[in-house]
Amino acid sequence: MAAVLVVSCGGSFAEGKEEVVRVGLLFGDSAPRSVVVSGQGKFRGNEGFGTFGGDLRVRANGAELVVGRFADETRVGRWVEISPAGADPWLEIGGYAYRGRLRIELQADGCLRVINIVDIEDYLRGVVANEMFADPEGFKVQAVVSRTLAVYVRDRVPRHEGDGFDLCATGHCQVYRGVDSESPLADEAVESTAGEIVTFQGKPILAAYHANAGGATDEVDEVWPGSIKKDFTYLAAVQSPYDESANKLPGYQWCFHWQRQISLPEVGERMTARGQNVGEVQDLIVRQRSRSNRVKELEVVGKAGRARVVGTAAVNEVLGTPSSKLQLRKKGSSFAAEGWGYGDGIGLSQQGALGMAWAGYDYREILGFYYRGVALTEDYGRGELRALAGPALRTGG
Repeated sequence: MAAVLVVSCGGSFAEGKEEVVRVGLLFGDSAPRSVVVSGQGKFRGNEGFGTFGGDLRVRANGAELVVGRFADETRVGRWVEISPAGADPWLEIGGYAYRGRLRIELQADGCLRVINIVDIEDYLRGVVANEMFADPEGFKVQAVVSRTLAVYVRDRVPRHEGDGFDLCATGHCQVYRGVDSESPLADEAVESTAGEIVTFQGKPILAAYHANAGGATDEVDEVWPGSIKKDFTYLAAVQSPYDESANKLPGYQWCFHWQRQISLPEVGERMTARGQNVGEVQDLIVRQRSRSNRVKELEVVGKAGRARVVGTAAVNEVLGTPSSKLQLRKKGSSFAAEGWGYGDGIGLSQQGALGMAWAGYDYREILGFYYRGVALTEDYGRGELRALAGPALRTGG
């Protein structure tokens, strides 16, 4: 569809006062040189603003951006912001529809960085159904956890400060796919918990979560060596007996209990990528385990030397396994692993939380069980707070 483009040279967009987050959609090495935004909208850049209907191409042209189509292209400077202005409160780009507005910037390499500036509640609508299985109480848990993590990263410990946005749209931060991943059940959970975050001593927590703890979560300093444990007392290790709920999820049983063959050549490649080149790997020796029985120190023996990998998350990465809660068994020149859980084992176990929801616990009890000594605080940490206490579990499994 061709664009209908109207260009002006003055004025400004009205800035809302909602709680917003900036989500990186395209950036870095994966950034394109041109994109097409579809819908009914308005735009502004350094050198003017206008409206469009249909498809609006944005491309790099030397040291600036141009918008429009062919002979109708208009210079807008080094950035442009595009907002929906039609019946649908979203715009499409790259096969996905997003609420809020799109900011497109020119990177130093001449490619385009695309950022979605979106109200945090609308952001959650595009996250929750991607990160949790469909369940009313489970979705409430995920809504609060994802909201808390977004606020924590935005306000306290930026992950993408150098990139010009708060969170990315991948599993590195949280999986965000915009309008197409919204669901009525997830939307209801977001709305019913609107503004609620988990706080510790009045501040949003690092609401870490993972798929399955394999029966127990771990201490933060054992997963991420160098972490100051007193700063994360709310991430204390807990037993997680409902992790076996994964066995009731078709296709996800392996998240709780799994078996893998360890590829020693791949272990060697990962060690080299870490700057620990040991040559051809010949042996793997478990030197130390965490309190939850995860491998937290592994010695990798190669023809060119040997090196130690410290921290359960690092061990997991080097072995290429779902979790470092495992037993290794040498079989000739190779290794077999039998393990439990999926993820690094810090904070909330999503499948454990889902099992608790199925057993009748509400989202506040579940949050209080996995995060210790915390409060549920309204209005993004500015409102009334209620202490959360983990329940005494009625039964496991």
